[in-house]
Amino acid sequence: MRVLVTGGSGFIGTRLTKRLVQEGYQVIVVDLKEPKVDGVEYHQCDIRDADSLAIAFGFQPESILHLAAMTSVLNSIKIPQEVFDVNVKGTQVLLEHARINGCTSFVFASTNAVVGQSDSKISENSPSHPLTPYGASKAAAESLLSAYGSCYGMASTSLRLTNVYGPEMWQKDSIVPRLFRFATGGGKFAIYGDGEQYRDYVFVDDVASAFIKALKSDASGVHPIGSGESISVNKLVQLVSNVTKKDLQPVHIDAQSGEMRGVDVDLSGTEKWGFTPDVMIADGIATTWQDYLSVQ
Repeated sequence: MRVLVTGGSGFIGTRLTKRLVQEGYQVIVVDLKEPKVDGVEYHQCDIRDADSLAIAFGFQPESILHLAAMTSVLNSIKIPQEVFDVNVKGTQVLLEHARINGCTSFVFASTNAVVGQSDSKISENSPSHPLTPYGASKAAAESLLSAYGSCYGMASTSLRLTNVYGPEMWQKDSIVPRLFRFATGGGKFAIYGDGEQYRDYVFVDDVASAFIKALKSDASGVHPIGSGESISVNKLVQLVSNVTKKDLQPVHIDAQSGEMRGVDVDLSGTEKWGFTPDVMIADGIATTWQDYLSVQ
């Protein structure tokens, strides 16, 4: 099968592309940066550029794995127009090319942020109520996928990812690399509010597995993807303290507007098409710390 991966040079995309190559897929990477994986076709492209994207579709992909996006929640509050332009317009342009070229399936990297605050576990049936422009942009893209899947017979799947972490993520500004940099004196770290806000942290290899299983199963609809285990920011700081052997004592600052209090996901629906996470947070943090040390 020929698979086009947008964002295939990024943190998750690189891990996913490696797995696809290992499993014998023919992979076309569309990204602004060159891929770090050998044995793939590459086309440098902004997904909003329809003409440039048409060249990439000359490779005749059968399926699309769409990860390219602006992903910073805080930046989305500062520059919402740019976030909507990339995440919504870019997705629509990509879907239109997929339709014209007869692609049979489309798997999209969405986020639990489309749900917003939920008093119960996030599942396939959780309604959308985003609290930030980032969450809203992903919710809009999910709606586009639903429409294209319904009208044009394309299997369309939105994977609502929780907080993804793991090796090779050191250029990102997410919480795990920021904590590791803080532990080694390479940066500041502050806890918003009381630190009891909780999240589900999912290992990058489990996310790559979810994409491939969704691709193979032709699953449709929306599906939460996480570890199934949620912990507070305070607990995460303690886990990082344990693996780094540093007594981390971050300062507390005011809570951010739009931040969800908690994220807890129900994975029972994903088990029907074969996804179950393999890596729990304590083991994943230890593995990620060793990778961080190896590149210092």
